[in-house]
Amino acid sequence: MSRSLPPLFLSRLRDLEATYLDEIDPIRQSGFSGGAERWRAEREPILDPIHADGDILDIGCANGYLLECLVAWADRRGVRITPYGLDHSVRLIELARQRLPQYTDHFYMGNAWEWEPPKRYRYVYSVHDCVPDDFFDEYVEKLLHRVVAPGGVLIIGSYGSRSRAEEPLDLTKRLTTMGRVPLGGTVVGIPPISRFAWLAA
Repeated sequence: MSRSLPPLFLSRLRDLEATYLDEIDPIRQSGFSGGAERWRAEREPILDPIHADGDILDIGCANGYLLECLVAWADRRGVRITPYGLDHSVRLIELARQRLPQYTDHFYMGNAWEWEPPKRYRYVYSVHDCVPDDFFDEYVEKLLHRVVAPGGVLIIGSYGSRSRAEEPLDLTKRLTTMGRVPLGGTVVGIPPISRFAWLAA
């Protein structure tokens, strides 16, 4: 890919890092302020397309808390997933490695757009705004062809904001517009507060 992420976008990533690191609570340190009950309700649907054991890469993993939760929630569903994470922040990756010390070599530092994976993963999760909106179509294609293992699943998420009265992006519509019809999707909340859609690699 010849394009680089815009300086303003990279600046916003640095601002997010500072905001997350100001927090102590692992949920707030993951960029969520709605409490534990909503955290689970609005994040566990990431597992809806995961029905068999395998590794999962969380792109934009922050402090690793979401991965820790997904592993536990999947286990209650009878599915074993092995966590991997990528984040642009060295300090957040350090926290993720401390949180999941048995998987220290499963966490990588880099930005979602430029990172070259050391392997491919059965399940890959990314929020849609890991890259600027005009990079999104190319980003999805990159993930499908270079990051998700053949026969694996790419899961895309989008989160809204109750405080700002913002709904999450309609991922099914967006992906279909770019010629990628999702295998399925989940919407949480009325009005929607999080959406997920998944594609086969």
